[in-house]
Amino acid sequence: MKKVLVVLFLSISFLGFSQKVKLKKEKVIIDDVETYNYEEEGRSITFSTLKSEEFITVLSTTYEEKNPAHYNQNNPQAYRYPAFINKEVNTVKFLKSGKELFTDMRDKEIIKAVFKANLVDENGNIDEEKLNIFINKYNNENLKLKIN
Repeated sequence: MKKVLVVLFLSISFLGFSQKVKLKKEKVIIDDVETYNYEEEGRSITFSTLKSEEFITVLSTTYEEKNPAHYNQNNPQAYRYPAFINKEVNTVKFLKSGKELFTDMRDKEIIKAVFKANLVDENGNIDEEKLNIFINKYNNENLKLKIN
């Protein structure tokens, strides 16, 4: 019984620390607080501070990959699955430094990670040391090869 209670309390505490990110009316709202602005243009999103200082752009690109379910010889229904599936790569460009990273994270996940890393100050400045750590943590160079 004690183990069940411990697991229950730990589960509830982890849910309490989860940040909720909403993109609504050109505002990024994290935990019900307006945190950043954003502007969407086609497949590109530019994020800026509340003072309208732009700091990153996220460009979404797709590529096709073979669908393993379609080619599964053990499944007689495999033909029902499409031969190829679309995958998405986001190129995140840090505007002041010109550095970029490639990720399969969605735009909400990206801006949440930026916020969590405390990467940007209210004037849109990015600490270079934090940026390098951020890029090392989230960059996936293999995805860059998929879109070139």
